[in-house]
Amino acid sequence: MKGIYYATAREIEVKNDLPKPIIEPDEVLIKVKYCGICGSDVGSFSALGMCLPQIILGHEFSGEIAEIGENVKKLKVGDRVTANPNIPCLDCEFCAKGLEVMCILSSVGVSRDGALAEYINVRADRVHVLPESITYEEGTMIEPLSIAVQAVKLSNFVVGRNAVVFGAGTIGLMTIQVLKAAGASIIYVIEPIESKQKLALELGADQVFEPKRWSKITKLTKKLGPDLIFDCVGLPETIMTSMKLVKRGGTIMIIGIHPQPFEMQGFLQLMAKNITMKGMFLADQDSFITSIDLIEKKSVNVKPMITKLIKIEDVPEMFEILVNPPHDEIKVIVEME
Repeated sequence: MKGIYYATAREIEVKNDLPKPIIEPDEVLIKVKYCGICGSDVGSFSALGMCLPQIILGHEFSGEIAEIGENVKKLKVGDRVTANPNIPCLDCEFCAKGLEVMCILSSVGVSRDGALAEYINVRADRVHVLPESITYEEGTMIEPLSIAVQAVKLSNFVVGRNAVVFGAGTIGLMTIQVLKAAGASIIYVIEPIESKQKLALELGADQVFEPKRWSKITKLTKKLGPDLIFDCVGLPETIMTSMKLVKRGGTIMIIGIHPQPFEMQGFLQLMAKNITMKGMFLADQDSFITSIDLIEKKSVNVKPMITKLIKIEDVPEMFEILVNPPHDEIKVIVEME
């Protein structure tokens, strides 16, 4: 079958001779319709990030079930589906406590072959049927939306609080909408690219600032700073600025991935201001199901974030564009048929 093979840093290629997956009794085989390109895919291509080399990339996808394993009862051939790509073991201490995101037996497109290919096999309990009102293209956006939902949930957000979102890429724009739906009083966004600034305002941000003007938010919050910061960039600069900006006793959620080591300055503020800084990685089934519901009920609009549809043959060239910001792309989706 045809797919995108990630060999190592700066080496991906379209292959036509990849083996078609053979399913286990508890799995389904999905014919992939669309697959999104994630920032983690691009980061791994750039400098050996979180995705293991020598696999097929892709974990944001939708498709149609082509085959079911003998133990699968609740799904059928022809179902329109997406899947939570993170596969917990269901048997360890974390799984026993309901902390499935702490257990990664495997992760589609990260530690095992993913969905930038004609077919993918996934354990049936991680597969979700798409409501008729959700298109295949929108279906690819459920997984990234689940990250925003998980982040807001883990932040212990309370209705009426204000928040800052660093970065108006896919996750940032989704976080804005989740915060809006959850009842945030004011949402400030810090983003350098004009096209993304405009879209942030369209999707629910109250005010947008260029990075060098972040201190204006301090003045707008009575010199207190925001209650919550969601860092959807993950650069050293955004993390250190977050510690300066956040309110005393506030919370910083680190969502953006920065895989390379860096020097942290101003770390004393974390203690002196009693800041809670939380990392987060992956989304649980509850956040995934909530994300489907938010799109179905049109509480979150994912369509404006899809800036380009491309064919699989165009993927290597697109990676070269995405790895060299700034650019105007937000979510690029690969049409697999």
